Amino acid sequence: MTAPRWRELGVVVRLQIELNRIKENSDSRYRDELIRRVERLHVAPAGVLAPVGDAFVVDVHHATHPHSRSNGTNHLSIGFTGHYRAMQERFGPHVTLGIAGESVVVERAGRTTLADLGGELLFELANGERLGVTGLAVMHPCAPFTRFCLRTSQPPAADLKAGLRFLDDGMRGFKGLPATAGELVAGACLHARA
Repeated sequence: MTAPRWRELGVVVRLQIELNRIKENSDSRYRDELIRRVERLHVAPAGVLAPVGDAFVVDVHHATHPHSRSNGTNHLSIGFTGHYRAMQERFGPHVTLGIAGESVVVERAGRTTLADLGGELLFELANGERLGVTGLAVMHPCAPFTRFCLRTSQPPAADLKAGLRFLDDGMRGFKGLPATAGELVAGACLHARA
């Protein structure tokens, strides 16, 4: 049997967690203040945790979070710097790196599509181990994030629709399920199945 082939996508440049729900419903305000940058993520099939001293902060998409947003498909999310450049060009500089709330942001120019991810991802960790991610899917944009990008709480319907369309197809990021556990730090290399 032939071993799977992998191709490099880029290097992790940002890690973060969501402390709680950054949106309650489609009419709510996008609460970006609940996103926290972290130095390390403990990644497991149930979701991500961030070590803080001797304890851990649980991401809102972790299956054990008291207000969990886990739906069985979104325990880890990944965005790309090229997407942020495109969002800043369209909406402005307030769409800062990580503001969409992904767990991981990877340095990669241009647009990355679901097809580019090859159905499975692999992080090379600092300790030499590997962390696989399966069940990849597009994170579809929500109205609160789109209104945040548009800088208005009540955009014209056509503007909201155009914004949602622009942010879809992976622009807002991708989600998946960690197949294994490991500690992720900036500098880890992300690969896609070739």
